[in-house]
Amino acid sequence: MLINLKQMLQYAEERKIAVPSFNVYNVESVQAVWQGAQETQTPVIISFGESYDSHMPIEAAAALILSYVRDASLPVVLHLDHCRNEKNILRALRAGFTSVMFDASARPLQENISLSRHIVSLAHALDVSVEGELGYMNEEDGSGVVQGPQGYTTVAAAQQYALESGIDALAIAIGNAHGIYKGTPTLDLERLSEIEAATDIPLVLHGSSGIPFPLLQEAIGRGIRKININTEVSTAGIQAARVFLAEHKDPNTRFETMTKAAEAAMAQVVKKYIHLCSQQ
Repeated sequence: MLINLKQMLQYAEERKIAVPSFNVYNVESVQAVWQGAQETQTPVIISFGESYDSHMPIEAAAALILSYVRDASLPVVLHLDHCRNEKNILRALRAGFTSVMFDASARPLQENISLSRHIVSLAHALDVSVEGELGYMNEEDGSGVVQGPQGYTTVAAAQQYALESGIDALAIAIGNAHGIYKGTPTLDLERLSEIEAATDIPLVLHGSSGIPFPLLQEAIGRGIRKININTEVSTAGIQAARVFLAEHKDPNTRFETMTKAAEAAMAQVVKKYIHLCSQQ
């Protein structure tokens, strides 16, 4: 059952839980997420990043994911992640996405508000939700420098942006980062609590892979309603493929048996995060 992000996060808020959002980029990753959701009978957000468009067009990703979830009984959100290009937002809207993230976080606050408000007007006309972002994080592929507290989301900016942009969810920077963390990550939980108190909007944590589970649970308890997971799922699949290839030297080994091994490993990580998010 397809729903939009606003509806999904209302479900999360009522239960004081978070809903996991898993990035997908091929058939195996879609099947891993869907397997985890079905086996646990848990609603999920399936995300496709704008950056993946070069090897799987947005329209093809939508058709693939919709073929699994359109007639399902489980609530599912089809979400476009980290999109900076209005044309790609429009492509996603036409393709059947029920949620889009418009990322103008690198722009000055007032410009971010204005651009986000425009995207909101396009998306809301089709009952599609919009997630926005404030604060600096490194790039989605893990590149770039994590700036530290000077790049964190401020309470005043979050309050203004949430009020004036009309977005349905706000991704914040409180010490989280994309990619593999160097050392043990920490989160500014006091800042999170202040932002939650100052805004009337669901909060999102990107870069959740690698954050210790007790810290994620504390963040959820303080108001995070959506957590994004990509790196840990992806690396689990890569490692499983490496192990499989090391153990199967026969030249007649079939490609799909390797990808099935990767898929099974990814599904285990998916279920781990589903269980984490479902704890009240």
